[in-house]
Amino acid sequence: MSIVVSMINWKGGVGKTTLTLHLATGLAERHGKRVLLIDLDAQCNLSFLAIGTSEHVTHTYTNSQPTLKDIFDSYFSPTPLTANNVILQQQVRANAEQVYTTVDIILSYQELTLLDMKLAREKRSGRDHREETKFEIEKLSVIKNIINLVTHDYDYVLRDCPPNVHLVTQNAFFASDYYVIPAIPDFLSTVGISLINTYMNQFNNDYTSMWVYAGLSDSYVATRFGGIIFNMVDEYGGGPKNGHQQIINSTAAQLGRSAIFSKYVTDGDGISTAAQMNLPVYAYKDCPRAH
Repeated sequence: MSIVVSMINWKGGVGKTTLTLHLATGLAERHGKRVLLIDLDAQCNLSFLAIGTSEHVTHTYTNSQPTLKDIFDSYFSPTPLTANNVILQQQVRANAEQVYTTVDIILSYQELTLLDMKLAREKRSGRDHREETKFEIEKLSVIKNIINLVTHDYDYVLRDCPPNVHLVTQNAFFASDYYVIPAIPDFLSTVGISLINTYMNQFNNDYTSMWVYAGLSDSYVATRFGGIIFNMVDEYGGGPKNGHQQIINSTAAQLGRSAIFSKYVTDGDGISTAAQMNLPVYAYKDCPRAH
C-alpha cells in the first residue's frame, strides 16, 4: 500500500513544487522507493520541472495524450480509463541523459482552471438525500479511484496541490493519508498555517459525516497533518540566521515543536539552478554552478 501525501500552502512562492519533485526524486535516488507524482495545479509547474516544458507541450497539446484532465473528464462522461492511460512512466528526468525508472507522473493541464466550476455545477439527482450524498462523495473520489488502482505499484504518491481548497484540491485531500505544508520562514508564509489545519479538520469531520450518512461500507480515513517543512532557509553559523530562526520558533510555539520537521531546505544555489535546467538537484554533475 502506498503512502499518499498532499503538499499544500495557500501562499505562493514557498517552493512547494520544487520540494515535491525533490522529495520524490530523493526517495527514489537515495532510498530506492517507487513514487508517483500528481500535478494538480493548472500552472503545470511540477509537470514542467519533471519532464521539461517542451516535452510537456508535445505530450499534452501536440499529441493530445492523457493528463489529469482526462481523469476528471471520465467522471463527467463515463468512459473506460485505466491508470496506465494517464500515468506517464519513466519520463521524469534524472539527469541530462537519463530518466528515473521508479518515478512516474500524472501531468497537469492548463484547462483545469475551469474544472472546479464545472465540478461545482455538477448535481446528480438521487432517489433521496442519502443517495445524493453518495453522489457527492463520488465527486470527491475521482482521484482516489485512480490511486486505488495502483496503490500496490508505488511506495509513495506525492501531490502538488494548487493554493486553494476548491474541489480539485479536496479530491487530493479525500485520497490522502497526510498533508504536508511547505513554508518559508517569513510572516506571510506561515500566517495561514493554522487556518489550513482548521479547514482540514473541518473537511475530515464533514467527510466522515457524509460517509456515515450515505451508508457506505468501511469508514472514511481522515487525512492527518504530516507537519511543516521550512524551505529557502538562510543559514549563518551552522544554523538558520536569527530572523529565520525566530519565525521557526514562533511557529513551533504556536503549533508545537512536533509539527515542524527537524530538517529544512536551505536557500542555496543548487535547487534553483537545477530547476532552470529541468533537473533534480541530485543531477549536480549537470549543474556546475550548484557545486
